Amino acid sequence: MIKEYIKGKLILYVLPIVIILVLALWIINAITIIFVGQSVTDEECKQNQSAVSINVDSKTQEENAKVIYQFLLKNYQATPQGASGVLGNFEQESGINPKSIERQNDPLSGHGIAQWTADRTTLLMNFAKEKGKEWDNLGLQIELLDKELKGSEKNSVQALKATSVDEATIQWQALYERAGTPVLGNRLLFATKWYAKLGSSDPISENTITGAVEGGFEDYNDTCSIESSGNSDSNILESAKKYIGWFHYPNPIVHNLQMIGGDPRKPNKEGETDCSGFIWLALENAGYKVPPNMGWFTGSMTADARGSHEWLNSISDSEAEAGDVVIVNVGQGSGSNGHTAIIAEKWHGNDTKIIQMGGNDSITNESTFGNSFSSLLGSGDICFARPIKK
Repeated sequence: MIKEYIKGKLILYVLPIVIILVLALWIINAITIIFVGQSVTDEECKQNQSAVSINVDSKTQEENAKVIYQFLLKNYQATPQGASGVLGNFEQESGINPKSIERQNDPLSGHGIAQWTADRTTLLMNFAKEKGKEWDNLGLQIELLDKELKGSEKNSVQALKATSVDEATIQWQALYERAGTPVLGNRLLFATKWYAKLGSSDPISENTITGAVEGGFEDYNDTCSIESSGNSDSNILESAKKYIGWFHYPNPIVHNLQMIGGDPRKPNKEGETDCSGFIWLALENAGYKVPPNMGWFTGSMTADARGSHEWLNSISDSEAEAGDVVIVNVGQGSGSNGHTAIIAEKWHGNDTKIIQMGGNDSITNESTFGNSFSSLLGSGDICFARPIKK
């Protein structure tokens, strides 16, 4: 009887404790599933899905560009220069056409606005199936861009924060596009065009889009010149003169700082540079604004002078004088389709003296505009520009 009594008492006191412990463990487990499990799901969602849903169809190139531009500014706080750098790259890749295919018979070749290639093409196709949209839908491709920028391509976001169009363009190509043959000159020119159109309220910039790359820049008359940054500077002319007889013209036509020794203050006399590289060096050493690492060519110089005005301001021929710059482009102005020089005296037509790299010689030399630019003048666009002081 005593044993049965004790056993009953133990059951009476122990059983509630056991039940309480079981309930406590169940509650703790439930809380863990709700909060910790939800946290994991949210993190996976951030990593594997686009946080946006965009319903927009492809229209004209300019309308597509505006949608992408506004998306980047709103969702990534991109600078106008950063967003323009992306557009410059997308135009080179696809013409900002979401239906663009690099090679029609190659399913893994470049597809869409960014020309997603190989495993990224597969990603595009799978993402489209997941979202229930066609792969060539513009909204779908912006969603994929968003997904990549929050995951595998998050390092590319730094390009969106750039304060220079050239810097943004170069960074986006290197970090996001990683093109086999970048054709960087085109990307820079396209980006400068978009910055002039979308990133500036300057009324002259609004006209730059009509001088777009397709078919070359349109002719601009004197009424299109903006107020200059002041009189030209004799320091530019003196900076240019001291390099007469220096350098060799490169083949193929390229330029960077390393080709003249790496230090603009102590260039290698026997180094190589082209016409726009020489102008960069003369302006840099005279105390004027220039892009990093010689990051321009004749096409982007003209686009900047008439658009974003980071380094140059467009002026009329009647204003041009010693220390100003003359640029002539046929079409995009890349390679032998463009040339530039420092004006050495008050402008008076083809007989005006200039200082240049190349032209009719393979070294830095003095000549006249007519002699050196003759091959471009038949169909070329002439731009006169005044450099902007630092």
